[in-house]
Amino acid sequence: MLRRQFMTIASALAIAAAMPVAATAETPKDQLVIAVNMSSMRGLDPHELNQLESAEVVANLYERMITLAADKITEPQPGLAESWTISEDGKTFTFKIRQGVTFHSGNPLTAKDVAWSLQRLVKLGLAPSTDLRQWGFSAENVDSLIRATDDQTVVVETPEVWNSNLILLSLASFSTSILDSAFLADKNKDGDFGREFLQTADAGSGPYSLRTWRANEMLIAEAFAGYWQGEPAMRRVLMRHLPESSAQRLQLEAGDMDVATRLSSTDLAALDASGDVTIQKTPGFGFYYVALNQKDEILSNPKVREAFRYLIDYDGLSATVMKYYGIKQQSIIPAGLPGAIEDNPYKLDIEKAKQLLTEAGYPDGFSKVYYATPVTPEYEVAQALQANAAKAGIKLDLQGGDYIGKFRERAFEIFSARSGERLPDPHAVLASYATNANNADEAKLTGLLAWRSAWDVPKDIQDMVQAAAHETDQAKRTEIYTKINRAYLEASSPLITSFQRTDAKAVRNAVKGYQGHSTWLTRWDTVTKGE
Repeated sequence: MLRRQFMTIASALAIAAAMPVAATAETPKDQLVIAVNMSSMRGLDPHELNQLESAEVVANLYERMITLAADKITEPQPGLAESWTISEDGKTFTFKIRQGVTFHSGNPLTAKDVAWSLQRLVKLGLAPSTDLRQWGFSAENVDSLIRATDDQTVVVETPEVWNSNLILLSLASFSTSILDSAFLADKNKDGDFGREFLQTADAGSGPYSLRTWRANEMLIAEAFAGYWQGEPAMRRVLMRHLPESSAQRLQLEAGDMDVATRLSSTDLAALDASGDVTIQKTPGFGFYYVALNQKDEILSNPKVREAFRYLIDYDGLSATVMKYYGIKQQSIIPAGLPGAIEDNPYKLDIEKAKQLLTEAGYPDGFSKVYYATPVTPEYEVAQALQANAAKAGIKLDLQGGDYIGKFRERAFEIFSARSGERLPDPHAVLASYATNANNADEAKLTGLLAWRSAWDVPKDIQDMVQAAAHETDQAKRTEIYTKINRAYLEASSPLITSFQRTDAKAVRNAVKGYQGHSTWLTRWDTVTKGE
């Protein structure tokens, strides 16, 4: 009966999507329908994925020991761990696991599942494992350092002292989702800890369970009646693959969709003006940046680096293409985090750029190849920089394409894109932008933007980044981060930040409680629908 009912709803939605826009439609009152681009959704294993749309799904299929409210993003709150204590030396965290939580399989969730899940994350060693590995956990030591001492107690012991917030915030990441170890016991295939199985299935305890997922077509999640915080109001959540922005806009306007994501600035502006839709702009922990390769003799000149800062039309872009995608920011610590400052000392000034180029020894300018991602808004920002640079005598051969590999290999001259971190702490951004322990090519520290740019970061900045990560006094950390922020600006880094990224979503006004999340953990169990 349930299968027949599901097929009827899915078929009705598919038919509605194909109808002309003039035909009015309404999504069911107890269902949330989200339009997404599924092209990069490769699987749903929370210990493997590293992509926004998949993370939102995982946020609702699974739970974590720590939670972060969307409006209190830096304040760890109880999740599966109802309480915790930290030892006097700051290295041992003892978590009391909540009783009465069940997995979708019906199995009870215990401390054993928590310890096993965190051990699995580290042992798999995939991209999300950085959330724990960066604090000294490894496949060799994780079993002894993360352990269940009884059914309700988990001990996490760090090899060295870090600021406690770094550990707690890491345990709120989607990568540290807790899995049903008993259910997955017979899903192990060639030592993969059930990884193949979890590409299209779930083993969680979250407010929703996965019903079906057809790649590049549709994902359906059902409300979990046994959820410990109560069954969600939305009985079903459907995510539909709609890669074209215009198609998302039309279906949102027609009422066939409740939420649209990855929209163009043009479509966002049109929806914003309609009055039927709210545009959410969720700040992210990353930046739109321009990277100047420091292996290049010209681009490594500090005055040339400084000149580029005067070739970006910050205010003009803010009012146009970046209206929905970013907030003007030239310092390195994202707004809202400890040590953030409001200084934006640069503005578009062609004459100032010319003066700096002359002082650097290049009064007639120079020519460079400029790689940029051909998507909105990155390419429009790149085109604006190209036009302004030409006025100062710099000829930029702008080439749009997938050049991230070239950037990682240091095989570029100028490159621009946007970055994103999930950890709501300055360390996440600074570790990439402001540390580079070994600038040699053979070091291959490809995860660091500073290394990719071949920037030999000043030692005082790197030392402060490490000191702040280990500092246990929060007030002292904030003081250190403020100093780093100003030192980074004064160093005229070859990683030129212009806008802090924001993730824009269009949400119909009838939908209440759907809130974008800076660490990609948007929840569905808070959603209701009005008139």
